[in-house]
Amino acid sequence: MKSDPFYFEVKDMITQFVAAFDGVVIKRFNKQREVKDKICVRYVYAPKQRVIHDIVNKSKHLTLPVVAVSMTSISRDPTRVFNKLDSSYYFRTLSTTPSGDVGREDKVPQPVPVNINVSMSILTKYQTDMDQILSNFIPYNNPYIVISWKVPGDFANIPQEIRSEVLWNENVSLQYPTELTPNTPYRVSADTGFIIKGWLYRKHTTPTKTIFNIETNTHVVSSVEGMPDISTQDNLEQFNSLFTDL
Repeated sequence: MKSDPFYFEVKDMITQFVAAFDGVVIKRFNKQREVKDKICVRYVYAPKQRVIHDIVNKSKHLTLPVVAVSMTSISRDPTRVFNKLDSSYYFRTLSTTPSGDVGREDKVPQPVPVNINVSMSILTKYQTDMDQILSNFIPYNNPYIVISWKVPGDFANIPQEIRSEVLWNENVSLQYPTELTPNTPYRVSADTGFIIKGWLYRKHTTPTKTIFNIETNTHVVSSVEGMPDISTQDNLEQFNSLFTDL
């Protein structure tokens, strides 16, 4: 527990998740449904309540539309456990010769499969903006997408790709303001959720080298307690006969 096994796995997975959804551009139309303006949707890593607070507080200058992403929980996934004790072996190529690759096998500790629950909240000023944002990810999450990241370099220098499934919960709940004060702006909000099926890694220690010599201290004794005395030839033959009878 004191080996400091931290490799930014969660941060990398959340970053990849946001990157997969970021880049949405919505359009503003006139009555003839002609495009008059384009707006980039802002993605922030924060709970929905914090984003609403920043919108109310005008000094923050957080304008709509905005998508808030936050992590709600992490749980171990028993369905993806390969083993709990044994490690995996990875062949590392050190050089290439005409007769083949030259390298060695490294022992890699087995990572723990985890499910990261992510909440996504969408806040817009107009219903058309909300419809466009939903249309940007619902058709592609059917019901999952796959993000790609690498085995953490600090864990093991292995150029291995990891593909993590991002499973959508297939539900979007919409909320509309029912009571508004004269100073409260109108906004539409939607909430949905995802599960990132990722991995957390244990400390990777240097493999033990091959043991070639074992140093021992031995002493010659005439007898051992519980064993017959074989110091004479007769006793030695009698001792050997015990095994012959077996």
